[in-house]
Amino acid sequence: MLEGLLSADAGALYDAMVRSGPVPLDDSRATSPEMQELIDRGFVRRDYRGDPVLAPMEPVRAVDHAILGAQQRLLEQQRQIVAARQQLDLLQTVYRAAYGGGSDAAVEVLSDPQRIGALSLELCLSAKEEFLTFTTRHFKRKPDANTVMALPDAVTERGVRLRNVYERAALEFEGAKGVVEASIAAGWTMRVAPELPMKMVIADQHSALMPLDPSGMEGAVFVRSPTIVAALRMLFELVWSQAVPIGDGGGPQRHGLTPTQAKVLDLLATGMTDGAIARHLDVSERTVRRHVQGLLDALQADNRVAAVHAATRLGWLN
Repeated sequence: MLEGLLSADAGALYDAMVRSGPVPLDDSRATSPEMQELIDRGFVRRDYRGDPVLAPMEPVRAVDHAILGAQQRLLEQQRQIVAARQQLDLLQTVYRAAYGGGSDAAVEVLSDPQRIGALSLELCLSAKEEFLTFTTRHFKRKPDANTVMALPDAVTERGVRLRNVYERAALEFEGAKGVVEASIAAGWTMRVAPELPMKMVIADQHSALMPLDPSGMEGAVFVRSPTIVAALRMLFELVWSQAVPIGDGGGPQRHGLTPTQAKVLDLLATGMTDGAIARHLDVSERTVRRHVQGLLDALQADNRVAAVHAATRLGWLN
């Protein structure tokens, strides 16, 4: 009762007072936090006619008063939001002057590794609809499950869609299975492509970050040009459409295949070796070879390339 206007305990006390009558001032409930909340919110008044008591206000008046107070608080919050937005341009200018070279250019070259790392997180936090990434085989250190980027609750509550394309070689190291599982748990939808031209981060329609060299050691380019960002998004979507889903879900129906065979087929389509597939599935290479042979038989194919082509024709691969 009265959820959103009172705490549960204060609501229960008010309900009891409406049903049972006033509370004497010398009653222990008269000094409780719940009673103070009722007084502050206008649900209870002091009555000194006769023996001093705390009496409940008529519900229609109390609730109306509380709703009016809530509306006033919302209006004040709205005014604060408007004021914050009015300060945004000024704060952005100051921030860029301090950390980004003071540039408002559509394309900005960055050389500070700390600034580049911080900017990746800032773009992640700024995303309202989509956050897109390319991950290549060029690592400063081998990834592990703890390095997977997870968006804060404030971002995920906005329903931001997370998509990442891995280069095949980026998932052929020991421990890659843990990275995939952690990524899925963090909300990422992932695909694998045989090769990628570069690393890349894109936030919605407004910003992108790319390295100047494959390793990412020579700096990065920060792009705010809508035209260039749109072109980079087209590149991402083209690669995404040709990449193979990895992880749980997101794949087509493959009638007649076991779940393990379906996973082997997805990984096989990326060009992964038997050893890499075995590490992802926690099975032996011998088991992988057995599943591959089963796929060849099911698809009536003489070799792996022919099997992938046959699976594509059947709609078993995206």
